[in-house]
Amino acid sequence: MSNTMKVDLGKITLERANQGLSAHELSLKAELSKNVVSNMERGYVKPRLHTIGKIVNALGKKVEDFIEN
Repeated sequence: MSNTMKVDLGKITLERANQGLSAHELSLKAELSKNVVSNMERGYVKPRLHTIGKIVNALGKKVEDFIEN
């Protein structure tokens, strides 16, 4: 059994939508390019932990809030 935890990127996308933010608005708050956020949400890329940290911080949350069950 693995000790690695996975971040549920779908939960991040849902939280962004629940906060009424566009991908562009979130990218500005997280100080990332719109392409980074958009490509992450579409599943085109696996973001690094640092990038995920910037995004969840911009949402006012913690990485732990988005860990897969």
